[in-house]
Amino acid sequence: MDDPNENERFVLLYARHEGRLRRYVAAMVPEAADVDDVLQETAIALLRKFDEYDCNRPFFNWACRFAFYEVMRHRKQAKTRRRQFSDELVESLARQYEQHEQLSKQRRAALATCLRQLADQDRRLVALRYAGDDTIANLAARLGRPASWFYRSLVRIRRLLALCVQKKITAEI
Repeated sequence: MDDPNENERFVLLYARHEGRLRRYVAAMVPEAADVDDVLQETAIALLRKFDEYDCNRPFFNWACRFAFYEVMRHRKQAKTRRRQFSDELVESLARQYEQHEQLSKQRRAALATCLRQLADQDRRLVALRYAGDDTIANLAARLGRPASWFYRSLVRIRRLLALCVQKKITAEI
C-alpha cells in the first residue's frame, strides 16, 4: 500500500473501530498484555491486506476475521501458558460476540426510531441532556424549571424509550 491516501484511509477506519475490535479480542484472550499483542498483529495483517478490502462491506466485520485468526495463532504460540481458553470456548465467544453485536445494532436502530416518535419537547429534553456536558441543574435553570422536574421527565422518557425499544425488538423476533 504505497498510496498515502490509502494509508490515511486505513488509519481512519482502524482508529474508528479499534475500541470495538479490542473488546472483541478481549472476549477471547484473558491477559490484557496479550490483547495488545493480538491487536498489534491484527493491525499489521489488516494493513498488509488493506488493498484487498472491499469498501462496500463493513470494515469491522472484515477486521474481526483477521483478529480471530490472530487470536488462534496467538493461542497456538502460547500453549505453554497456564490460563488458556479451550478452542471451543474461543469459537463460542466469537459467535456470541457477533450475536451481541447484531442485537446491539438492532437496539440502536430501534432507539433511533423510538426517539423520532417522542413528542418534540421530550426529544428536546433528551438532546439537551445527552448532547452536551451541562449538568441537569444548569439545564433546568436554563429552562426555568426545577431540577426535580427535569429528573422526573427524564425517568418518564427513559421508560417510554425502553418500552418502545423492547416492543420493536420483540416484534422483529
